[in-house]
Amino acid sequence: MPIYEYLCGQCNEKFSLLQKVNSSEEDTECPKCSSKTVKKLMSSFGCSSGFNSRFSSSAPSGGFSGGG
Repeated sequence: MPIYEYLCGQCNEKFSLLQKVNSSEEDTECPKCSSKTVKKLMSSFGCSSGFNSRFSSSAPSGGFSGGG
């Protein structure tokens, strides 16, 4: 399941949720104010092709230390 980022139209809270691929904005509510007036945001992502990995990231790393 992917992680989606949302912005609440009521309280301007930006939040992330782990949701099913076919989830919509109507299925989502703000965890801060419980409003259903949310907008899905575009998120950057990174991937690795396994070949020449120094050119494989589409966004700068930040905040995540890895899994090791």
